[in-house]
Parts: sequence; C-alpha cells; structure tokens
Amino acid sequence: MPAEAPQRPGQATLAGWLIIGGSIVLVLSAWQRIASLNTLEVQEEFARVLSEPPVDGSGLTINALSTIVRVLCLVAAGAATAATILGIQALRRSTGARIALTCLAPLVLVGGVATAGFFAPMVVAGITMLWLQPTRDWFAGRPWAQRLTRSGQPDRSDQSSRPNPFAVPETEDPRPDAGTTPSPAALPPGTVIGGRPEQPAAAPNAPVTQNPYLPAGSATRAADRRPSALIWACTLTWVSTALVAGGLLLVTLAVAVGGDELWTEFERQQGPLEDLGITRGEVATGVYALTALAVPWCIAAAVLAGFALAGRRWARIALAVSSALAGLVMLVMALASPPLVVLVAVCAVTTWLLLRADVAAWRR
Repeated sequence: MPAEAPQRPGQATLAGWLIIGGSIVLVLSAWQRIASLNTLEVQEEFARVLSEPPVDGSGLTINALSTIVRVLCLVAAGAATAATILGIQALRRSTGARIALTCLAPLVLVGGVATAGFFAPMVVAGITMLWLQPTRDWFAGRPWAQRLTRSGQPDRSDQSSRPNPFAVPETEDPRPDAGTTPSPAALPPGTVIGGRPEQPAAAPNAPVTQNPYLPAGSATRAADRRPSALIWACTLTWVSTALVAGGLLLVTLAVAVGGDELWTEFERQQGPLEDLGITRGEVATGVYALTALAVPWCIAAAVLAGFALAGRRWARIALAVSSALAGLVMLVMALASPPLVVLVAVCAVTTWLLLRADVAAWRR
C-alpha cells in the first residue's frame, strides 16, 4: 500500500493563508493606488514628499514620481497575483511553488513600497515561514515535530509500531519442564539446553544497532538537517540581490522620467558633464545597460539560492561562482565608488559560506 502523506503542520497552513490573503489585498491596494494617482489629495502628498529630505534636491517632479509609483504598483500587483496562485500550490506541498515564491519575495517587497498598508511584508513573512521548521520537514516528506496532548505529554498515537524498550517480553514454552529449566544467562556458554547449544548473548565486537531509547530515524534526520552556513549564504544572496535590483530599477526610472531637473541636480553634485567628457545620452545608455545586465543576474542568483537551499549541488556551485564573479566586478567598481566595498564583503562572505566543508558534504 502507498505510504500515507504526512499531515500538514499548522505553521504551513498559516504561512499559506498569509501569502494568499496578503497577496489578494495587495493586488486590490495596488489598483486602488493607481486609480487615485491623479487626485488632488495624492498630488499634494507628492508635492510634500518632494519638498522634504532626502528627495528635496533630487530633481524629481510630481509627474515623474507618479510614474515611478505607478510602475511599482504594477510590479506589486503582478507579483502578488502570481503569489496567490503559488500560495495555493504551496498548501499542496509543492516544492517548486515554494522556490518560485522565494524568488518573487523581492518583487513583492519592492513593489509594496508604493502601496499603503503592511500587506507586502505580511506576504514576505508567510514565504519566510515556508522555510522554517516544522514546515521544512513537511515539504521534505519527513516526520515533523511531535504534537503535544492537552496534558503536555507527547502524542504517541503514531508510534504504536515502535518497540517499547521497557516492556518485558512474554514468551510461552510448551515444554512441561519449562518452569524448572535454569535461565540461560546463568549457564556457561556452550551448555546444551533442549538439544541445542546455547550461544553467548552478544559477541564482544558485535555491531551497535539503533539506540532503542531514541526515536527511530533520529540519526537520519540529524544528518539531513540543512547547514546553518547554507541558510545564511542564501539569505545574504536574497537580501543583496533585492537591494541591488530594486535600486537599479529605481535609478533607471528616474533617468527615464526625470527630465532636465534630474540632470541639473546631477551636474550640481558631480560637476558639468562637459568637464567629465560625457553626454547625457551616454550616461543614460550606461545606466540602461547596467540595469539590463545586473537585474537578470540578480534574479538568476536568487533562483540559484532557492535551488541550493533545496539541496541541489549544481546550484550551490553555480551560486558560489556567481558570487565570486560579482565580488570581482564590485571590487573594480569600488575604485570609483567606495561604498560598494560593502557589497564586495557580502559577496566574499557568501562565497566562503557556500564552499565550507559542512555545506559541501550536505546531501552528497
């Protein structure tokens, strides 16, 4: 008979409904935000935002800010729509849906900045719960943590097939003289009882079996536990890729819709473009090219992190190579922009975590 599917833990159910409910409300909030962009109240709100730090000197106009908010709302609505469908699949224990939701989390978080409320962080919190225990064991098909009864004691209803180490075996000997036969433990090895030579109870070098006082399969579950170094490496990858991709998309939008005010502010901070030997068109082309290269790279790295966390060896190696190459690129760019040293350090730490011996040995 086929093995019975493990029961879904309550944490997995809560995470799935957080994703579904938050995504539905996020879609409605995004469309409501788009519909109200041209109202007088929202225009006054944008004017107040543009007059306060840190964007008071950015050169953005109200129309440009409205365009940015509209694009972010569209991104949030699209990502939340996909998250709603994937959340239903996650409740059915779909590993692919869990990985896809993890890749969508940065888009939901970045797009949710333009919407009102806390629904985007709620969706991301639900996605995060899919990677925590006992939901992680449930997705892997392993028995998850024991349930507790109302009295606070572990529920043993699913352990009836396990032998009780404290039970005294009950045997019946059909021989009439069974009550007068001495115990085999009291006789020397080799003594004949009932026509059969009695062997020693245990050889000195006999192999040690599973400890009967421990739950069955506990050693297997401990060996299958995901290394913390791998979890940290994937978390750093997701956070850094979300920040880099989101920042580049915002800069690209600003260059596309900023107008003369943006270039005036740029020249005020960096100096005239003629003195730098470049033109506005060259700067815009460079920004577009960098975004077109870096954003797909960030998405690919986030996807690789999901597969690496799921135990795919090829994904871990590819992510380590990608992180090392990204660190070299950031190191070169840091010569012109020193703050990028932070990203260099993140790439170096991520590469080191992925190449640790315990991570490399996991699920080999």
